[in-house]
Amino acid sequence: MVTIKQTDELALKRWQAMPADIRKRLEDNVFCSNCGVTTIVNYHVDSSDFAIILKGYCQKCNKEVARVID
Repeated sequence: MVTIKQTDELALKRWQAMPADIRKRLEDNVFCSNCGVTTIVNYHVDSSDFAIILKGYCQKCNKEVARVID
């Protein structure tokens, strides 16, 4: 189960406007410097320079990870 902590309301709306299968594919394709490709969990949605940023933790080792979505 993914817990989403809201920090940027507009970014969250943009994230939720994406089709669920695309969001799932992006959540499952995050790079962890410890584990390689992993799934992001317990993330919050933020933004920077009009890009959506998922900030959370690696499902495998619990290290902080992030995913930028243009």
